[in-house]
Amino acid sequence: MTLIRFLFLLSFLIAAPSMAQILPTDDWGVGLYIDQDLTVPFLNEDRDYTMGIAAEFFWQDKNAGLYPLDGYLKRLGKWLGLHDKQDEVVRSFMLGSVTYTPDDLANPNPIFDDRPYASLLYFSNKRVRANRTNAVGLEFQLGLLGASVSGNIQTALHQFWRDTTGDSSPVDPEGWEHQISQGGEPTLRIRANNSQLLFEERGIWDIAGSSGLTLGYQTNINLGIAVRFGKLASPSWTLPFEPVNRGNFLPSLAGNEWYGWAVYRLRLVGYDALLQGQFRDSNVTFTWDEIEHVLHEGGIGFTFTYQPLQFTLAINGKSPELKFGQDHRNHFWGGMTILYRY
Repeated sequence: MTLIRFLFLLSFLIAAPSMAQILPTDDWGVGLYIDQDLTVPFLNEDRDYTMGIAAEFFWQDKNAGLYPLDGYLKRLGKWLGLHDKQDEVVRSFMLGSVTYTPDDLANPNPIFDDRPYASLLYFSNKRVRANRTNAVGLEFQLGLLGASVSGNIQTALHQFWRDTTGDSSPVDPEGWEHQISQGGEPTLRIRANNSQLLFEERGIWDIAGSSGLTLGYQTNINLGIAVRFGKLASPSWTLPFEPVNRGNFLPSLAGNEWYGWAVYRLRLVGYDALLQGQFRDSNVTFTWDEIEHVLHEGGIGFTFTYQPLQFTLAINGKSPELKFGQDHRNHFWGGMTILYRY
């Protein structure tokens, strides 16, 4: 047995018991997820993970939906011993983008003591097998590094903000020509995650643990814990933490509810193309010895559900990703989720 397969199986061993269907077979929905660092007053400026947006469409009906990568996920699940019945699996199709920048946006030259400009456009398929207390998710993501779209959007948003407010900031970003894989380079990522209910006072509070493994342009493992408190109707694993990038797999509407939540996650990083570059030469990259390999991540938020709508506001944060220079700093950003489920 290879080391990778062993890590997968170790992470998901707890999910071996059979699972019950949790959603009707005609259940479907759409989610809009927005991350923006400027929405957190006094905690951050326009830098690091500065912007993310994604739209997700999900179905349980096996005869509906967009699943261009589902065959790969199904074979991967079988290889890992997850032989699901079709009516126990929720699938999704997701389109998204993430944007990273250094702090000094007005500098048109390469900046070698701060994180590089980086962007990713992607689509992905997910398969999630779950019951009320446990969820196992697999994701296959295909993306494009180094496209010009993120830089153009950021520039347009900054100009719109200045025109609307009359302020002289934020300035236009001048260094996008130095981004990772400038000109475009395909990439991929496979992600697996397990979430397990640990303790609860049903309907009032719960605590869940999670573990995950990511392989590809980001390669890492993580362990986490999440707490919810309020009027609960949905399973603990549906908590809407950081859905744009690498957070929880799928939200769920199981009834009207409201709750506050908090998440902590420890991530052990092996490789990150958004800092180290991929195959194509990039003007600014960092080596294995220059990046942090232990990251602390977390978030706090409030979620309100009145079927068929769900709304979440969150503040997320993470520890420094570089061992030196200007990027040796904590980073915070705001998140908003709007979900419609029918």
